[in-house]
Amino acid sequence: MGLLDLPDPLFGALDAGLATFLPGSLRLAIWAIVAGVGTLFLYRLLSPQGKIGEAKRNARAARKRLNEFDGEFSDAGPLIKDQFASAFKHLGLVVLPTLVSILPLLALLTWLESHYAHTLPEPGQTPEMQVTPDTYQPQWREEDTGAHLIVSDSDGELANIAMTAPIPVVEQRQWWNWLIGNPLGYLSPESGIERVTLALPQPEYLPFGPDWMRHWLAIFFPVMLIVSLITYRWAKIE
Repeated sequence: MGLLDLPDPLFGALDAGLATFLPGSLRLAIWAIVAGVGTLFLYRLLSPQGKIGEAKRNARAARKRLNEFDGEFSDAGPLIKDQFASAFKHLGLVVLPTLVSILPLLALLTWLESHYAHTLPEPGQTPEMQVTPDTYQPQWREEDTGAHLIVSDSDGELANIAMTAPIPVVEQRQWWNWLIGNPLGYLSPESGIERVTLALPQPEYLPFGPDWMRHWLAIFFPVMLIVSLITYRWAKIE
């Protein structure tokens, strides 16, 4: 489990509760509203709103003084310096709160991708599989405990992965997995298998439009953007 995977049990419990009476498309809209409102209010809580407002006003005043300056370029040095100083002060006040406030959003996006982007095949169906290197043989096996991904060579079985989540890629552990983990686990370096890619089914959340428009992102991001803009203006966030 990676750092951004820590809230996964909470996300899963809330989504399971919503799933008892709402379809996937409406659950995605609710998650988008939560993301838009929650991210901005967390930023407002963590950021020094008074100082940011003052820095923005100072930056606008410095820019106005520079625009209205009508002298020689060599005499504009203090005004240029003042403008840059005001702009960097504003930037310095917002960078850290912004980075911290988007961490829960990144965690939510990671969880949504692993739960809404793909589904496991129906019983009796086998997805297309590709192994790197291609000298190994993949197999999709349905057992009493669920589907398993088996990878073998001429000497026997090298990997047996229980498909407990609709994740289309299984590979050896990478450096970024401390941040985002793979719920299916990782391939052993001793096996020689670098990567297994599965063509899992992709659910459609809208009954109209081209294929790309029916993806979960086509619901989540537009709703989150609209909600974020409304929240930004209503809450008067600097």
